[in-house]
Formats: sequence, structure tokens, C-alpha cells
Amino acid sequence: MDLNSLVFGIISVCSLAIFFYLGRFKASRSQLDREDRINWSTRKFSIWKIFLYSVGAVSALILLTYLL
Repeated sequence: MDLNSLVFGIISVCSLAIFFYLGRFKASRSQLDREDRINWSTRKFSIWKIFLYSVGAVSALILLTYLL
């Protein structure tokens, strides 16, 4: 095991420990029950529009690579 693997292994174990430690805490009632909450049940974009935009972006990238 080299030094690089050891350092990144220690960093990953420490970050997991911090994540699980902070995951125990919950938001307070005043933070959860707000008047100006975001309505996550409505979508700004439909799945169909996202699909069409992604097909257009991939097509544009393919066309750009053929032209260059």
C-alpha cells in the first residue's frame, strides 16, 4: 500500500464518519414548517422536454465533432 492510497483512505473514512455523525441531527420544527417552502410536487420541465433537449444537445455535439 503506497502513501497515496493511505492518505485517500484516511480522508474517505473521516468523511464517512463525519457524514454519519451529522446525519443523526434533524431540522427543527421552525425550519420544517415554513410558509415559503418550495413545492416539489410540480415540475418546471416535463420529462419529454428534458429528453428532447438532451437529444438536441447530443446531436449538436456529434455534428460539431464531424465538422471539426
